[in-house]
Amino acid sequence: MDLFKNIKSNKIFWGVGLLAVGLFLFAIGYDYYDQRRGERRVEKLAEALRQMEQEIYNKKAADKIGGKTPQETLDMFIKAVEAGDYELASKYLIIENQEEGKKELLALQQKNSLNLLLNLLKNTKPDGDIINGNFRMKSQTDLGPYYFVRFVLYPSGNWKIEEI
Repeated sequence: MDLFKNIKSNKIFWGVGLLAVGLFLFAIGYDYYDQRRGERRVEKLAEALRQMEQEIYNKKAADKIGGKTPQETLDMFIKAVEAGDYELASKYLIIENQEEGKKELLALQQKNSLNLLLNLLKNTKPDGDIINGNFRMKSQTDLGPYYFVRFVLYPSGNWKIEEI
């Protein structure tokens, strides 16, 4: 009978051992699977971001509205605002800011504050050099703080207002 107990305990020992090894291998396999799944998600996200960047670049390359210099773009913007054509004026802003810019111009019109904006814009002076397709102009009210107008050069070769 001792022989039978020994065989039985050996079977249990080997069974538990194989189960432990199996669970260990399963855990390693699942960890590898989970890591690969995460890497695939990151790759998909990176590809989606590349596509979005390409779409934005293509939109910017196709956008021909704006001047060949920052000053020309600013002058066109001022003329459009003076004419009350806020739709056209918003087109001189970067694509991301066009809708919001149009709303802000309409709000300024309702508050009768457009003249303040126009006076600031008409008195802008260059502030530095063009660096990596970016340029800045500044304006000041009497002895108040400086107000800046930032421009960015689009791939199409025209300048857009990034921020006022």
